[in-house]
Amino acid sequence: MPNKSEMSMSKHLVEKPDTLKQNKLREWIKIKFLSNHLRLFPINEKTLDIGCGWGFSRKISPDFYFVDADVDCIEFLKSLGAKAFLADVSAELPFDDGFFDNAFNHDVLEHLDEDECLSLFKKVNRVLKKGGTFMIVVPNYKGYLTPGVGHKRFVTEKEILDAALPTGFKMVRKWHTPFPAWIGDMFSDNKLVCILEKL
Repeated sequence: MPNKSEMSMSKHLVEKPDTLKQNKLREWIKIKFLSNHLRLFPINEKTLDIGCGWGFSRKISPDFYFVDADVDCIEFLKSLGAKAFLADVSAELPFDDGFFDNAFNHDVLEHLDEDECLSLFKKVNRVLKKGGTFMIVVPNYKGYLTPGVGHKRFVTEKEILDAALPTGFKMVRKWHTPFPAWIGDMFSDNKLVCILEKL
């Protein structure tokens, strides 16, 4: 369970960099049409955004919990009143066992090597309730090739399954969004969404 000092408001306001701010139309499209998978989490359940960055998912639900290794991102989210916590994927998540109903990461796994990925799955398993949902969202190959964003490897459905099975998860559903794979492969914004369940 997070303590009050971890959830305290930031003492100074951190601004989101101008280079990451989106114009209103693009942001509206992203919220209304490109993020419907994030609306699957019931609002009365505790859901953790792992590797949240500047917290785009807060526009879908301000009730999500957020963790990231970037101090500025966490301070920015705290200044908005979000339940945000500083945590690197190489360390333990700062929550009690079984604290969350759901967890997700969005465009995170492609930044991790195989060992880091397995470690993250184990840590997520610990903080999820039995039967809890772990949603994984990764870019398609065209999105993976985006230059200058620190991608280490292209993550496929098979690689997600290979990490899920030994860490106590099973795959229950998968799809491509916002377009089916056969057309979505032409767009760098198309994603693979995999829903895992904690055994």
